[in-house]
Amino acid sequence: MHIECPSCQLENKIEYADNIVCSGCKESFSGYTYKKFKKPLISATTALIIGIYGTHKINEVYFEEQRYPVHIEYELIDSCVNSSSRVLRSSQYVTKKQTCACALEQTMLEVDYSELKKSESKFLTHFRINIGKCT
Repeated sequence: MHIECPSCQLENKIEYADNIVCSGCKESFSGYTYKKFKKPLISATTALIIGIYGTHKINEVYFEEQRYPVHIEYELIDSCVNSSSRVLRSSQYVTKKQTCACALEQTMLEVDYSELKKSESKFLTHFRINIGKCT
């Protein structure tokens, strides 16, 4: 039997290998070479944790709905609903609120928050178009 030394990697031949047998199948270990397996750089558990974290971040950035801050959404819908100075019946108010919410939702898909901060006019153009579509 040949065994590699873990310190110097020298292959050593053991004379009594014929007498060493498996405790399960009783086969001899002679004629084989045995080497120590090196541990991988990162364990499978570490790789799994890194994979889960990476997947979470990718999902957060690319697949989750990107929303405006809540106070911005509220202000946009409130200013849309209360833009006219005339008194509305409650049914008209509900309809207008639904239209404004629909328009904001559609506009958020077209203009993300960073674009809104850069160009308010682009947001308003899309918002007005979407109000017409949601009516």
